[in-house]
Amino acid sequence: MELNAHFKQTLTKLHDAVNRQLQAALVKKEPVSLYEPMRYTLFAGGKRLRPILLLLTTQAVGGNYRDALNAAVAVELLHNFTLIHDDVMDQDDTRRGQPTVHKKWDVDVAILSGDGLVALSYEYLLKTRYPAIDQLGQLFSRALLEVCEGQALDKDFESKTNVTPAEYFKMIQKKTAALLALCCELGAHIGGADAETIASLREFGLNLGMAFQIQDDLLDIISEEKQLGKTWGSDIKRKKKTLLLIQAKKLAGAANMAQIDAILNKESISTADVTRMKKIFEDTGAVEYSRKLLARHFRRARDCFKPISSESGKALLTNLLETVVIRTN
Repeated sequence: MELNAHFKQTLTKLHDAVNRQLQAALVKKEPVSLYEPMRYTLFAGGKRLRPILLLLTTQAVGGNYRDALNAAVAVELLHNFTLIHDDVMDQDDTRRGQPTVHKKWDVDVAILSGDGLVALSYEYLLKTRYPAIDQLGQLFSRALLEVCEGQALDKDFESKTNVTPAEYFKMIQKKTAALLALCCELGAHIGGADAETIASLREFGLNLGMAFQIQDDLLDIISEEKQLGKTWGSDIKRKKKTLLLIQAKKLAGAANMAQIDAILNKESISTADVTRMKKIFEDTGAVEYSRKLLARHFRRARDCFKPISSESGKALLTNLLETVVIRTN
């Protein structure tokens, strides 16, 4: 999708502002064993979706994005903590096209640098100039706990033969959508929005997060490895209970079900197996179902803009929503 000039200019401005603040957050250099992997993770690429979402939300409700910069940095630090620890638990070797922290260093370094990012995230949240900073702290802690709950559910799925769509949706709402909803809530609070608008923007964040994760599941099999920045078909190789797998098992006939079981019962799943599984996902209608669900969350997210009076604010959030839905990595 070709970004319109104003949106592209705004993204660049906010992206640069966040990066400058992140650089300032990590000026400390000792001990190297802690701060080097923290910097490595933060500046390995990344779209800065979460901090930009927070800043755009602040602007959309009439606030100044500069007032929300510290909070935006806080959520990006928190997000990167989750990535480091997720990579350890999922035993992923690459992230954003580079070795993960536990592969470049070791698991101990990954755990400690992740912990350091959490501590730093709270420090930056508390720097936010907001009358009820304790309220922001409660929202921040609640979202972090939800992310942990979501990750626990995802790990629990590994030992379950069958996961229902309802269980999957609960998991991604906590693991992925909760942090995006937090960005919208924090941005709306800092921007001075009323309770109705804050609630609507939280709902926007939840639907954006659901769409983001469903798209992530799809990209695992429809994108090329170079675009993904990680191993193609890694969800299948790790036997993760994605929406595609859950729906394929629900819709599969005897022949396809036998193939699914044969692949999942292997000790090591090959690239050829991933290709076969991709065809099953397509043949059973799991891919089409996931795309329809993605479109539904897109519409629901867009409907949450009604309380926003700023047309330019609505347009910027709509542009961001569209980039999430059509992204290739």
